[in-house]
Amino acid sequence: MKRLTIWHTNDIHSHLEKWPRIFTFLREKRLAMQGDLFFDIGDFIDRMHPYTEGSMGQGNVSLLNALPYDAVTIGNNEGAALGHEELAHLYDDAVFPVVCCNVYEDQAQTELARFAKGHIYIQQEGVKIAIIGATACFTEYYESLGWGIEEPIQAIKREVSKVQADVTILLSHLGLPLDEKIATEIPEIDLILGGHTHHLLEHGKEVDGALLAAAGRWGEYVGEVTLEFDEVTGGLLSKQARVHAVADFPAPVDEEDQIMAFQEQGEAELSQKVVALPHQLEHNWFKSSEISELFHEAACEWTGADTFLTNAGIYMTDLPTGVVTAYDIHQLLPHPLNFIVLSMTGIELEVLIQEIAEKELELRDIPLRGFGFRGEVFGSILTKRMTFDVALNVALWDGAVIDPDKIYRIATHDTFVYAPFFPIIKRVAVKEVYTPELLRDVMTWKLKEKYGEGGQMK
Repeated sequence: MKRLTIWHTNDIHSHLEKWPRIFTFLREKRLAMQGDLFFDIGDFIDRMHPYTEGSMGQGNVSLLNALPYDAVTIGNNEGAALGHEELAHLYDDAVFPVVCCNVYEDQAQTELARFAKGHIYIQQEGVKIAIIGATACFTEYYESLGWGIEEPIQAIKREVSKVQADVTILLSHLGLPLDEKIATEIPEIDLILGGHTHHLLEHGKEVDGALLAAAGRWGEYVGEVTLEFDEVTGGLLSKQARVHAVADFPAPVDEEDQIMAFQEQGEAELSQKVVALPHQLEHNWFKSSEISELFHEAACEWTGADTFLTNAGIYMTDLPTGVVTAYDIHQLLPHPLNFIVLSMTGIELEVLIQEIAEKELELRDIPLRGFGFRGEVFGSILTKRMTFDVALNVALWDGAVIDPDKIYRIATHDTFVYAPFFPIIKRVAVKEVYTPELLRDVMTWKLKEKYGEGGQMK
């Protein structure tokens, strides 16, 4: 009986404190078993880590090279959180193929992205394996960055129709619900290695004959899949999945040194001076602060919006008196968040203000994880110009009744648009995504505009 072992990671999100153990474990497998395969399912990078920010993800690619992996697909943190040129050249030095069948060079979708292949083949012990990849369809982001993005299921169906193989594997940064749908709709796929929704399938999940496998989030687990084939016919006889807890792996002797080196290299890459401040700018997670007031001004200027809606928890640190570096600003706003402007009618705005009034105390202290937020707690919701009069049970704009027919442009960011906190936001028809600049890029611009060389205000 022939046996093939596959090792897979997903959604590590630059949790490089886990990488020394993951790499040591997988490298031992790579050296011991030449026939094993190694795949990453995307979101290996996350610009919250200074090593990733300082190298624009290319440092992470060098880590994948060191194993090396046999193939990867991209997640939204590779595809939608980098600028066009940064993604176009992210894999220039990769020694592995990037497999993704639904990202294109152009919005007309005439040419697949040049950094990727729609599918590849791997031959192992007489077994021909087709590898297809696909990523989540964040249309507004990809198109605003100059890429085209196709609905993944139709793209996968087309790619499957092109391949001829003994086994077909999908590297899917699409999330568990779509993986289950694909397993039902595309019976030619034998194995789906998943990610994006951070789901952990400890023993895999079988759906209509396909095996689904996934290893959770943040490098907490490594996935293992075993495929067994008939010696004579080469037919697939069995599929099994399991995961391994990274915390149980032995630590390499230089683990702490490696982790510190990632941090120090990132800090060095971001050590350039941005401005010099005449006094410290303070943050506060539970009320407005000098930093939040400055950034409200920046957000409205950058987007032309009427106000900026955010949570105070996005501001992570103070900015010190004296020299402020790119690293300082990265630590202040580590989140890979973009501005999104909502064009809301007065009626929609009233609903939003009421929803905020109902939820703000509940949200204030939650340790939110995901939706682009990389902080500790959500914090107070900052609603400058928007208030709710509890006694009168009415939403107000600048203390006055809201005009139901007026269009208000409300700047916010990914967390408010994609987290399920305020349903009215999902229903807003017109949303403008501002890319490639992240929030911290706009803070950098504002600081340079407001404070001259030597810390003098303009």
